[in-house]
Amino acid sequence: MKTYTSVSHLRLVGKAWEIRHQLRLMSCKAASGASEPLASFLTRTSS
Repeated sequence: MKTYTSVSHLRLVGKAWEIRHQLRLMSCKAASGASEPLASFLTRTSS
């Protein structure tokens, strides 16, 4: 699976089950209190 990030976009490329799995991991991480807005996540990862 591939993840492409830029300042304002997040693109996940892969099989459907891989994308669902990654989204679940990301939502669990956000629910555990380590939540941050998508804009700040994209800014941090695209640098």
